[in-house]
Amino acid sequence: MIQTVRLIKKRLEFGNFAYHYWLQPIERNKIVVSTHYGRGYSDSPKSIIAELLHQDFDIVWLVQAGQEKTLPAGVRPVRYGSKQAIRELATAKIWIDNCRQKYSPPKRSRQIYIQTWHGSLALKKIEKDAEKQLCAAYLDRAKRDAKKCDYMIAGSEFCQQMYAESFWFSGEILAAGTPRCDVLLKKDASLLRYVAQRFQTSTTTKFALYAPTFRNGVDGTIYLQDFSKLHHTLQKRFGGEWKILVRLHPNAAALAKDMEYGENILNATDYPDMQELLAASEWLITDYSSSMFDMAIAGKKVVLYTPDLETYLERERAMYFNLEELPFQVTQNEEDLVAQIDQFDEAAYLKKIATFQQQIGSYETGNASAIVANKVKEIIAKE
Repeated sequence: MIQTVRLIKKRLEFGNFAYHYWLQPIERNKIVVSTHYGRGYSDSPKSIIAELLHQDFDIVWLVQAGQEKTLPAGVRPVRYGSKQAIRELATAKIWIDNCRQKYSPPKRSRQIYIQTWHGSLALKKIEKDAEKQLCAAYLDRAKRDAKKCDYMIAGSEFCQQMYAESFWFSGEILAAGTPRCDVLLKKDASLLRYVAQRFQTSTTTKFALYAPTFRNGVDGTIYLQDFSKLHHTLQKRFGGEWKILVRLHPNAAALAKDMEYGENILNATDYPDMQELLAASEWLITDYSSSMFDMAIAGKKVVLYTPDLETYLERERAMYFNLEELPFQVTQNEEDLVAQIDQFDEAAYLKKIATFQQQIGSYETGNASAIVANKVKEIIAKE
C-alpha cells in the first residue's frame, strides 16, 4: 500500500502526470532543450540553438550532473529529470529533443514540440520498423512522445517517408536537412584548431576517426585493436602527420578503458560532440553506425570494418540497406581494411556518394540549422 502511494505521488510530480504545473503560465520566449537524455550539449539541437544564442530567448538545457560545463554562455542548465526540469518544460513555449522524452509534463495546446531525432539517415531499422525487437516500455514511451510532437526534421526524402510511416507521427515534417550535419558542409578553421588543441596536436595534423557502434551483450574484443598498420598506411598513402581518434559509442563507453592508446592512437570516447570529430577528420572507419551517412554528406572518406557481419545481422536488427549497396567499401579483417585504404580511388568514391545522395533524395545544403531556427522564431513571433 505504501509503495502504491509513493508511485502515485511520483507520477503526480514527474512525467505525464504533472498536471499541477498547468497552473503556471507559458513563457513565450522560453525554449527547453535536451539531447541523449541529458548527456550534454550536442547533436542537431546544439546546431539549432547556436543560431538562437544571444537573442531575446530564455534557453534552458536539461543536463545530467557534470554536463553543465559543456554549455555555452547564454544557455541555462537545469538538472535532467528533476522537478525543476518538469517545471521548465511546463512553462516553455518550445520543446526541442533528439530522443523520446522520458520525463515531461502534459503538453499544452499552445506549446510546440520539435523532435530532431539523432541521425541523418538510419542503417538499422528503427521504431515501428523494429517493433518486435524493442521493449514494451520503450514502445509505450515512443508512441506517447509521437503524439506530442508537432514537427520532425528530415534530411532526405528517405527520412521524410520513414518518419511519416514508422514513427507514429502525424505532425509536419520540415524538409530542411540535418542541422547537426551543417558543420560538415561548412569548413570552420576555428573548430579544426580547437580539436587539435583538445588532443594536443599540431593544427596540420590529419585525423582518422575509428567510431564503431555498440553491440548488445558483446565485449570490446570485436573492435579493431591494433592500429599500427592502419596508421602506417595513412601516412604512406596520403602523407603528413596522422593521428587516429578512437571513439566508442556512449552505450559502450565503459569499454574504452580496455583499448590500447599511444602517441598516435588517442582516446576520444569522452569528447562531447561526435559531429566535431567528424568535421575534423578526413577518414571515418566504422561498422554499422549512421555516422557513415553524415560523412558521406560532406564527401569525406569512409570505410566499413565489420568483422562480425554475419553474427551481427543474426543478433541485431534488420537493415534498411544492404551494406553492399552502400557507397562504402566493406571489409571484414584488418588486412583488407588496410588494403582498401591503400588502394583508395577518390574519384570513383565521390561518384558513388553523389549517386547515393540522389537515390535517397538528400535535402542537405548546410543551412538546416538556420531553417529550423527561423521556424522557432516564427512560432514565437505568432504567440
